[in-house]
Amino acid sequence: MLAMTRYYLALLGHSQRYLPAILAYIAVNTVLYTDPKSPLLPQYGISAGSLLVVSCWLTIAMLDVEDPMQRLVTFSHARRWRSILGGATLAVFGCAVALILVTVLWSGLRTGGFTIGTFALGSAAHALCALFGIAIGLPCSRLLIPRVGWSVLAAIFALAAVLLVKWLPLANPLLRALTSQQPVAVPFTVAVVAAVAALLLSATAVGFLLRRNA
Repeated sequence: MLAMTRYYLALLGHSQRYLPAILAYIAVNTVLYTDPKSPLLPQYGISAGSLLVVSCWLTIAMLDVEDPMQRLVTFSHARRWRSILGGATLAVFGCAVALILVTVLWSGLRTGGFTIGTFALGSAAHALCALFGIAIGLPCSRLLIPRVGWSVLAAIFALAAVLLVKWLPLANPLLRALTSQQPVAVPFTVAVVAAVAALLLSATAVGFLLRRNA
């Protein structure tokens, strides 16, 4: 699986498809973390939501680099769809971790520092949103949806549901709690369970459909 992770990181790097999403995310950070007097948790809620979209973008962009023939070659080396999906997930999550470090270091420098609790909660919220983004990106990629237009529409609707629908116990309750500075213990716990479950369900469903269609 680590070999597949390195392969997908190299594939994404050579394709340069990561640039629009990364630049947009950096722009969001530049706008957010400017006022030293602003509380960090509401800003973390906004940048975490942005990272969810970026992680989805990176997942789709990375998996869409390969055409069907290249993917067959990759599968012949990996021998299992689990290795391919696991490698892709680790590759995107590694990129997300790098972006999380950029966010927390930038926010700390621009606002004059932060407490360990704020750092930990902000980092965890970003990581959970990255998992949600990957869970959306896997089924919306060319692995299951060959046409770019349908892939984009599916991703947009899924992202809108996860980010904006209040009654779905996914990312929205946690992000609302952060941005409104409400207690986050319950929304955070729910988001942890939901993020892990969503990623496992997404990867399992994609792997099943790929094996069935192979």
